[in-house]
Amino acid sequence: MKRLCLPTLLLFLVLSSSCAWPWAGQPDEMAPYRPAMQHEAQGQLEMLGPMPRYDIRVHIDPTAERQLTGWERVLVTHWGQDELHKLYFRLYPNLPQYGGGMGIDGVAVNGHTAPFSYEAENTAVHILLPEPLPPDSTAAVELSFDLKVPEREEGYVLCGESRGFLSLPLFYPVLAVRDDRVGVPPWNLDIAPTTHGDVAFVEAGLYRVTATVPSDVVVAATGTVISTTNSSEGEGWTDIHIVGGPRREFMLILNPHFQTASTDACGARVTSYFLPQDRTTGLVALQYAAAALRVYCQRFGPYPFRDMAVVSAPLRYFGMEYPGLTLIGLDVYRQRREDLEFLIAHEMAHQWWYSVVGNDPVNFPWLDEGLTEYSTYAYYEAIYGTPAADALWERRWRAPYQYAVEQGLDAVVNQPSSAFKVTNYETMVYAKAALFFDALRREVGDETYYRLLREYLDRYRYGVATPADFLAAAEDVSGRDLSELYQQWILTAAEP
Repeated sequence: MKRLCLPTLLLFLVLSSSCAWPWAGQPDEMAPYRPAMQHEAQGQLEMLGPMPRYDIRVHIDPTAERQLTGWERVLVTHWGQDELHKLYFRLYPNLPQYGGGMGIDGVAVNGHTAPFSYEAENTAVHILLPEPLPPDSTAAVELSFDLKVPEREEGYVLCGESRGFLSLPLFYPVLAVRDDRVGVPPWNLDIAPTTHGDVAFVEAGLYRVTATVPSDVVVAATGTVISTTNSSEGEGWTDIHIVGGPRREFMLILNPHFQTASTDACGARVTSYFLPQDRTTGLVALQYAAAALRVYCQRFGPYPFRDMAVVSAPLRYFGMEYPGLTLIGLDVYRQRREDLEFLIAHEMAHQWWYSVVGNDPVNFPWLDEGLTEYSTYAYYEAIYGTPAADALWERRWRAPYQYAVEQGLDAVVNQPSSAFKVTNYETMVYAKAALFFDALRREVGDETYYRLLREYLDRYRYGVATPADFLAAAEDVSGRDLSELYQQWILTAAEP
């Protein structure tokens, strides 16, 4: 099994010097990440609080072995009040939903080998710090890892090789979310249901990634490519240097047959990735993505990143959001093109509600999904007019929710994804939650509603918001007590 930069695992004391990065030696510590940000948003980098910084090198062999090997160095700042004695990193590919096999080959902290063990059904690695980490101090954590990527012939494939695509979400160990509130587990190691809902709760970080890949593949990534060079691996291999930040997570998707087309919207370069036989639909997807970006920039606030991608993927007729990258199921391009526009409009809204403003999607899935879902009302209203938006409201949210009530499937919205059934998860988390945001807009008026969304964005930019945080922002901006409205839609279920 090949390792990066050094032939053995005894690499920790010398990795930083032996693996030269193309951006090394920058006097401005934010300089590596600036190419990934629009010029107007670069000032946000100086305003960031303590945020993990990931330097990742990964070797991807998409042959029959589907083997990935990597090394990462993560700067972790301890912002708590007591000494920190341990760290947790999540290994999301080991979730049953992803079906991968990720292992840790070695860990070092500040140049000293550190013991580690697996927890949370092998979806987390527990690292004992060689020395306690005092408050307001930073540790350099180095991990060597490998990943066997699963192969799947069909279905909804977020992680793995399927239909010629190699999809790699969270292919690296990612720092677990830590919470110092009393009564809350200090480290979030929750495992989402296997049947529904998103699986990853990740805090935003800054990324510098070098991916070594076969030269004949095309790579879409949650970041901006700053250079592509011949790899020291030899002929047939390419090093792709990518930066991103602040990003909620990092993912790559590869296909040797990807074609691309680009346009500009809201200061960003929007790129559509599609297969040759889907070129016509791929060009339409590009225009939908650009249109959605323009609408949401006007309604919610500027899009901060330099790049935005919409990518066909083996997701059947579904979509999935990542920072600066939206996946749309290949079957939508070919069999359900009538769903393409709505699906893109939904996933693009996640660039604000999930990517920039984060929340816990396992325990409070409605907060980003409901707001994202209702954001499509603004898109259809801007593009097609109020009657079209109202028709969407009836078809997509009111009618399904009313049916759920009649069938005794209504539920409290403010619950973890595990509290819902497959039969009512989407109706509650998407439709009923969207109806709450609609009721809120009607209660406070359009001007105040969009003003509170911009305030919500400003308060929690690149952070993590809770439902209580959103309600507080709404009441602050509107000057109203909204507890009754919140109780009706979010905290109450109709009697069966």
